[in-house]
Amino acid sequence: MGLLTILVALVAVPLVASLADRETNPPDPVVTAAPVIREAINVKANAVYPRESGAGGTRTLWVTFPDGSRAQIDYPTDLSLAALGTRPYTSGTVTVSGEAEEFRSLTAPLYGEAETAAGRPMIRRLVDDVTLWPGPLGLDGAGSVLLFAFGDWRLALQDEHTGMTFEQRLAWAKHLRGRPTPDGFLTLSADGPVRLSRPGELRDGVLVGPQLWFGGLSRRMLVLAPVPDCARLGRASVVLDPRHTIAGSTCRDGFYLAASGDPGFVRGALSQVRVRTCETTGPICTSRP
Repeated sequence: MGLLTILVALVAVPLVASLADRETNPPDPVVTAAPVIREAINVKANAVYPRESGAGGTRTLWVTFPDGSRAQIDYPTDLSLAALGTRPYTSGTVTVSGEAEEFRSLTAPLYGEAETAAGRPMIRRLVDDVTLWPGPLGLDGAGSVLLFAFGDWRLALQDEHTGMTFEQRLAWAKHLRGRPTPDGFLTLSADGPVRLSRPGELRDGVLVGPQLWFGGLSRRMLVLAPVPDCARLGRASVVLDPRHTIAGSTCRDGFYLAASGDPGFVRGALSQVRVRTCETTGPICTSRP
């Protein structure tokens, strides 16, 4: 009983003093939270605008696909492919021990990080150059977005509603590598549990291998995809920016082409664009005969 009395007395003394001082001491200052200042996100096109050459009615471009293969593109001047800008597309799978293989696509958002953020805060940083963001607004079936920074390029991996595990996301973040080329294109490689899709690879009748997407800021859009053999594709299609609808497609000389936009552009793109594989890695390459 004596020890309890001493403890009660020790607590009571400062409490009584505090109550006595309440009338004479000034009130404690009100602490307000400092505003959170977010780093500004630059809004700019997430694309490369390759330099064209030629005169008269024909222009020529040299491009690099995400797998590092190169091609020469000859096209009518009025199609203005160089001015449309081009972005990479590819896909791949991740297989972490004890978990099923997960397939995902990799696209370059039109406005990079600004488009992915859509004014919302980042969820977290996975590694130095890979961040996690909320999924697109209004798409209930979409999950979070992994955003990769490779130089000036921003590449988005759109997850599904069920979502990958943390280990699977971390595997993508650690094992996918990107390297901008001297002329501004982006090449990709992967190792370990991550495997990138090969040229001509199909999933559910859709080409998911490396591609280049021209346009997207306007109605006009052209998709180029290298394929090993046009005859084996059957009725295959390509993934296209959801803001555009494929108006027509064709496959010749080892390249699949799909176009969207006004009838004149679609007709010219599918009938007059010629794509040939290149031999060298310079800014201007020599096309194969």
